[in-house]
Amino acid sequence: MSSVGQSFFIGLFGASIQQELFLRESQWGALYGVATGISGVLMFWLGALADRLTIRRAITLALGVLGLGTLLMALASGPLMLLLGLFCLRLGGQGLTGHMAIVTATRYARHRGRSIATATFGFILGEALLPLGVTAMLGLTSWRWVWAGAAVLVLLVALPALRMTARRLPRVPAHLDAQGAPVARLLRRQLLRRPTFYAVLSVVLVSPFVVTAVFLHLGALSTLRNWSAVQVAQGFIGFALAQAGTTWLTGRWVGQRSIVMVFRLYLLPLAVGLLLAALAPSQMTLWGLFLGLGITAGANSVVSGSLWAEIFGVENLGMVRGVHTGLMVIATAVSPIAFGLALEATTPLSALAGGIALYAVLVPVLAARWLFTPQLPLED
Repeated sequence: MSSVGQSFFIGLFGASIQQELFLRESQWGALYGVATGISGVLMFWLGALADRLTIRRAITLALGVLGLGTLLMALASGPLMLLLGLFCLRLGGQGLTGHMAIVTATRYARHRGRSIATATFGFILGEALLPLGVTAMLGLTSWRWVWAGAAVLVLLVALPALRMTARRLPRVPAHLDAQGAPVARLLRRQLLRRPTFYAVLSVVLVSPFVVTAVFLHLGALSTLRNWSAVQVAQGFIGFALAQAGTTWLTGRWVGQRSIVMVFRLYLLPLAVGLLLAALAPSQMTLWGLFLGLGITAGANSVVSGSLWAEIFGVENLGMVRGVHTGLMVIATAVSPIAFGLALEATTPLSALAGGIALYAVLVPVLAARWLFTPQLPLED
């Protein structure tokens, strides 16, 4: 369900919305950026609700906000209502629904890595199937009716079904982790003073930062490297397949004994893909780039979800991952601007790729030193 609030889904309606509401490209982008930024900031605080609410109430909140967004989009008559609709979509879809799914998968599973991988497959399936379905429906009816159909699906189908399923899940006892060991409640201000938190962030934010920038500037990259539209479309297929395969494999590999090894190495495919895109012959570059990005993206969600639970305990998972999600949204808002400025300044692709590749090789090795190291309790 979170796919309804993701960029790839909303972007399918962009041209139709701009035409009917008389919006320029810059105005549409500004509305989307403001809605995304506000939702990202709110996730710093709302993410912790996953630690306090029952799973049924969490589902009701997330899908309720998402469903409200779909209704507002169907009824939008001007920029203000459109902004409110986009805000609810981004907060409910990219923020709360995806967040609750990963937290639930991490908290209730015996095999944490496999459970996170299974939840992530839902995101990948949405990316693979929804664009084709929405494109077909837009050829038959108005974009407003498509959003109305999405509202019915979210509020009348998904919400009751998931609430019923959630009845079977036991509530995790307060202040106990998945193995039954006592876990202290961690305050947000304490989390933000933990070096381990920043060590993990320095690695797990790299994939969304780079992938967002590359995808948003594919037009410029295609011109520089002579990629056709057909080749780019084929590259997305490779990205999805690589992401799906790596998600499954990482879910099986990740455990407390192997997580550090995976953490050190999983950015390497991204580094290789960027170097190929900058330096290899043009026929090789696109596939190398998309496969490298897909492999790293597939591992990223499993690695980050598992690490937060292992380091800080499932009792604090909602708050920790909420802060992570908020920072990720901000990172994905900054990266296209940074890459755009670099491209406008005619920075060589080899310099950009080389800098990111060097970071991807060195920083995970250094950051891994902070994983699972004993830390003194912090005073409030």
